Amino acid sequence: MFKISENGYLAPDAYDVQNHLCVINCGEMREGSTLLWSKEQLQYYTSYILEDKPIDRMFGGIIFNVIKTRDQSFIHPMFVGFGKPSRKKDWLLWIDILFAKHANLHALHEAAGEGRKLDVWVTIPYPHASQTYFGEVRDDDLDFTKTSDRVRAIRWWLDLFLKRWQKEKHLHDRLTLRGFVWQREAIDTNDAELVRRVNGLIHRRRCLSMWLPNYGSSGIVEWRDYGFDMSALNSNYYGNNEYDHVWINNASNFAKYYNTGLQVNFGKGLLYNDTHHLDYFNLGLPEHNDYMTQSFLVYQLPNHTLEEVYRERFVEYIRLYTFIKGLYQRVDYPGIPY
Repeated sequence: MFKISENGYLAPDAYDVQNHLCVINCGEMREGSTLLWSKEQLQYYTSYILEDKPIDRMFGGIIFNVIKTRDQSFIHPMFVGFGKPSRKKDWLLWIDILFAKHANLHALHEAAGEGRKLDVWVTIPYPHASQTYFGEVRDDDLDFTKTSDRVRAIRWWLDLFLKRWQKEKHLHDRLTLRGFVWQREAIDTNDAELVRRVNGLIHRRRCLSMWLPNYGSSGIVEWRDYGFDMSALNSNYYGNNEYDHVWINNASNFAKYYNTGLQVNFGKGLLYNDTHHLDYFNLGLPEHNDYMTQSFLVYQLPNHTLEEVYRERFVEYIRLYTFIKGLYQRVDYPGIPY
């Protein structure tokens, strides 16, 4: 059931899901990215590793997030401008990729280990409105300029995915399918009806629906009116962009008022400085915004894997683990502004 923590955040145990989810991107636009995550790669997300051995649990669940399944054919709406919108083949490939032998869901099952349960969430392919010929579904050629065709495509995909999930029963002892994640980070008038209808489809299939919006994006005030069960807000703070750490405070206050969770960013590359993740950890402590233990949290690790963090920034890997466990203590760095 929907549950709010004492300070207003979406509670860590809302709907009895596991907290501390990590987004795994499939088909990122960077060298070395992969569509097929192996057990060896995923073990760093499922377990706290010391001296290359699992010592404790790490994240409570994984969100499998698709960017693209083929070159220049993008499912994620943010990247369509780099190529072309996806078609039926790409949506089918996303299911095949998720259930690929020794990868993704199967690899996560292996990485979870005996006697452990992890939550699984999957992003729904986004039916981009510029796609006038998606392909044939149940004897009709779908045109995504029509809301009804967009809904039909998602209904078709959901049923195919869930049929495949039920078939793969050997995954169920360690993995719990919780639901689906809407990819677009803002909801405008063109998507409003679509989102409501899609969330209705998800609920009728006894699954939960999640949204990961940006702070300030359209639709976030009404997030529950759209039918989402869960939402976690991205503050847009990365360290090297125009937003400073105060945006974490702003997003936190908004999350407390509108009862959402929060996203924690720990990235690599031009947008991310060396201390932005420490700002997320520090400002989550009780003396600041108090979301470390009081909020539903989703973690984003853009442009690097957790294995890379473990091998290249081991101290930060330990700090991430202590934050997840609620044991983190403030870390000061030169020029810290709070």
